[in-house]
Amino acid sequence: MNTIITICTVLSMYMTSLENVNSEYFYNADIVNGIVTTMYVYDSSDTGLTPKFSYDFKYDAEGRLIEKTVNRWDKWNQQYKPSTRLEMTYTDNGYEVSHSVWSKKGWKATEKVFYQMESNQVLSVNYLQPNHQGKFNTVEHLTVIDPMAGRLLAEKQ
Repeated sequence: MNTIITICTVLSMYMTSLENVNSEYFYNADIVNGIVTTMYVYDSSDTGLTPKFSYDFKYDAEGRLIEKTVNRWDKWNQQYKPSTRLEMTYTDNGYEVSHSVWSKKGWKATEKVFYQMESNQVLSVNYLQPNHQGKFNTVEHLTVIDPMAGRLLAEKQ
């Protein structure tokens, strides 16, 4: 199964954001050995740039994104504070995405999505939310069938 977000995807996203001259936001990034580790978003105003968000990225040894944390700028304390987090866990035939929100008690998972290849042409998607006891239950299930998987739509002559 192909991964959705890799080191190259995050770097490309950052480079594309720099090219948008009509945006009300400005971007900067910490890039280590060609890998975006943190991206900063600033609001533009008549008085200058004001921090808005930072995005922290973590990757596994294969270059796949395993965590993205969104931090909001706290103008009163003049620092970034955690807001939300996505965690990705990969398996041989799929992956899980877990969404969490930050509170004074720490991270709390609010929803999960499992993507799993059932066969060459069938993908199952399971969306889970916690019940009142905190256990995750499936609230929606989707099966996607691609009858054209593995077939070329155009061939070189």
